[in-house]
Formats: sequence, C-alpha cells, structure tokens
Amino acid sequence: MILVTIKLRSAEMTVKSISVLLAAICGVLGSASAAEQLSAAAAPNSTAATWKLLFSGSEDTLDIWGLLDYGVTPVRRIREAEATPFSIIACFPAGDGMWDVFGQQMDEVSRGDEPFNRIMQWRLLRARTRDGIHFEGLQTVYQPAPATWTDHAAMAYNPDAKEYLVLKLKVDNSGFAYTAIFSSDGTNWQQHPGNPLFYDGDSMSMFWSPVLHRFVCVNKTLQPYRKHILDHGGSTPSLGDETLRDRRVLMMRSSPDGRHWEPAASMPDVWNRNGRKGAVPNELLTTPDASDPPDLEFYSGNAFWYYDRAYMTVLNYAASPLAPRKHGPQLDNEWWTSRDGLHWERPARGINALEVFPQIPRLESSPLVVDGTILFPRGNLQLGLPQDRISYVASRANGEFSTKPFTMPSADLQLNAAIPSPDRLFAKDQAYVMVAALDENGKVIPGFEADKCVIRNEDRIDIPLKWGEASAPQLVSRKVQLRFFLRSANIYAITTRTKP
Repeated sequence: MILVTIKLRSAEMTVKSISVLLAAICGVLGSASAAEQLSAAAAPNSTAATWKLLFSGSEDTLDIWGLLDYGVTPVRRIREAEATPFSIIACFPAGDGMWDVFGQQMDEVSRGDEPFNRIMQWRLLRARTRDGIHFEGLQTVYQPAPATWTDHAAMAYNPDAKEYLVLKLKVDNSGFAYTAIFSSDGTNWQQHPGNPLFYDGDSMSMFWSPVLHRFVCVNKTLQPYRKHILDHGGSTPSLGDETLRDRRVLMMRSSPDGRHWEPAASMPDVWNRNGRKGAVPNELLTTPDASDPPDLEFYSGNAFWYYDRAYMTVLNYAASPLAPRKHGPQLDNEWWTSRDGLHWERPARGINALEVFPQIPRLESSPLVVDGTILFPRGNLQLGLPQDRISYVASRANGEFSTKPFTMPSADLQLNAAIPSPDRLFAKDQAYVMVAALDENGKVIPGFEADKCVIRNEDRIDIPLKWGEASAPQLVSRKVQLRFFLRSANIYAITTRTKP
C-alpha cells in the first residue's frame, strides 16, 4: 500500500541523464568497484560494471501468474566486536574495498535545568574501515564551540555539487533547530549562515536521491490527534481539548542543495514555552492509515539509498494503559521501500524489521557493505543481513513473473535466492526456481529455455545463471527479459558476477 506524501513543486527535480549521474557518482567514489557498493546510483539497465535487479514490489515483476508475495529480511545480530570510540553517522564507499566512516562524540560540559538544556561539546570524526570493526586514521574534522547540541545527526553527499551535508540538532527556546554544516572534502567544515533551516521533531535521517537529484530528510514531527489512550506530553491549549495529544508521525522534506527545503514549514515552540505551539499542516505529513492499528505512531525513520531505491526502517510506537500519561513502550520496527525517497510503500506491515529489538530499539545510521553483508555497526555489535537481501519476491505455491526489460550486460549473471525459502525449509523437496530468457517480443530465446536452467536447494547471493553451456554474455547488448518460475523460494536480486 502506498502512503501519499507531499508533491514536489520545483523544476530542479527533473531527472537528469543517466550518464551525467553515473559520472558524478563515479567521480565521487573513485572506482567502479566502489560504485558497486551501497551508494551506487547507476541505472538498472546500464551495462556498466554496476548492474543489478532488485525486487521489492509489483513494479519489479511483470506478467504475473499465480500468487506472489513481497517480503523483507529482518536485520539480525551478525557478530560482536570491540566497541567503537564514536557513534557512526554515515558510511561512504572509498574504493579498493575501503569505506569512509563519519561519526561523532558528545561530552557534557555543563548540565542545564532541563534535559535538553545541557551544554555539550560535539566532535565530528572521520576514519576509514575495511570491515566495520577496525578503523584507520581516526581524526576530528569539526569541533564547534560547546552549545546545546543534542546527539541527533544525519549526513549525506550531493554528487552534483560534490558537497557533504551534516544536519545537527541544537536546542533553543523554540525547540530543535535543524543546523546545516557543509564540506567539499569531508575535512573542512563550515556552518550555513542561514541556520537554522527549520524546526521540527527530535529524530531524523537523510540521504541523497539520484532519482530526484535532491537531499531527502525524514524527520519525526508531531500532529494533534484524539488519542484513545493518553500518554505523556501536553494537549494543545489553543484547541481546548485534553484528548488532543501529540501523535508522532513523519515529515518528508527534500532540497536540491541542503539550504532550501520543501516544504519549508516549521514546528516552532515544540514545548509550548511561549504559548504559540503550532503543528505542521496535516497534508504535509506521512501518517498511519486505515490499515494500521488506530493507536499506531511513527516514532522515527532511518532511511538510506540502496542502488536504485530507498529503504527505511520505521520505529513504531503505541501508548499503553499500563503506563497512564507516561511514555509508553515502542512497538516494533518496519521496513519501508521507495522508488524516489519521498513516496513510500509498506510491503511488510506487522513484520519486525529488527530482530534485536527492544534491546536495540532502532537503527540510526546508513550501512556499509562488507564481504557480501550489509552492516549496521552499533556500539560493540554489528547488525545486518546478506547483501541485496533487504526485500524479495516469493511464491508459496507455483508462481511466474517476468523482470522489467533490460539490456543484457556483458558479464555472467548471478541469482541471489533462497531455495527453499527460509521459512519453508520443510519444502526443500518441492522448492525450485527455473529461468528462461525472453526476447524483446516476449518469446523464449532458443537455447535459453526454462528447463535448461533449473535451480534447487541453494541459498546463496551468487548462484550462477546458466542454460546448459549457454550464459548471459552470449546475449550481450540485446534487449531481454528473464522469466521466472518458482515455488517455495525467495528471489532477492539478479546481479552481474562480482569480483572476489
């Protein structure tokens, strides 16, 4: 189901040519191998080194027969390691298997009369890692004067302007001030003279959308709402109704340069200190819908770009009568997907996206990809899941679908799949995947029939796609589709053969 959010209103949102985009990204990342990692934005149909097809919804599967399911993979505990000396904010491919990692340290200078009035020394750090465990060249790259900084921070890179942006929250008398800090090299930083950008809730994430050519910021905001169970937080006095309490929902903002944001609406006077608290207009908000529990709230969203789409883990919340007029327990996490970063689909309602919840309540940084694993380092833990396996298409009984048409790349193809599905291991004797190659008219290409490519009892990210002695490079540069036949199997992605 699609959640309707804001409509874009700027001419700057026009999608640029793929060649310009790829050149910009590769110029930043420095090598084709880096572009194959998390932040790569090459078009799916490109015949460049970066090529893959992901599956997260009906837009990825054509000419369906049978009943397909679209699912997600929970983030799990991968391993424990020595705790990092900083909190990770964002990770960027640096080439040769290395990653640039930016993090932060927070030290209390003096304690204020309220929790958010503490004076904090904030440091922005930079290091490199190959495994997400060991960090090289750790250095402080920005250290502003102590202030009422909170620990909320988000970071992204604009390949069009070749510029990093950090958003950092600073508390003032109106609430959480979204403060922008820019750098062209990641080492020398300067605060934006127009700060604060806006005011809103105390949770955020940010990424660059190569589809929109804009930064996207997902932040928590508050909406007056008639709650069935009253939790903490005051009512809105101007509305004169005690049952109207602050409901946590999401705001999707975007900006071409990180300085001018749409929508520009703020939520000033968050704590109603000045008697002028005002909510963001409802039409700008992403809120629960009729298919959700009536008391569901969106506590925060950790969003990031992955190849040709955005993914986000949303922390859900619901008040509880066991904690009357107090902060209730958080509910669970949920995977969302988006083709542009502003309009989101929810293929996995009710499926917890974070297996270590509630010990670790939410993810708070972008991931890195190491040795076939998507990693979210968190203190002394590494959380994650296999590469390209965030979302998938599956069929319990016999099902069929075709991929979107694409130009066959020159490299061998690999299938990322679990046959049988992890939740149907008992079905291994009946599980299968068969693949045929179709021409631009939808006809099976001789030599590439489905019965020549039958896969059973495999659970890998790199299953070779072969049709007897035939393989994908024999069809290089041809416009094709792949036709899948499956049963009790999860199909996550199709990729070109990766380097060892």
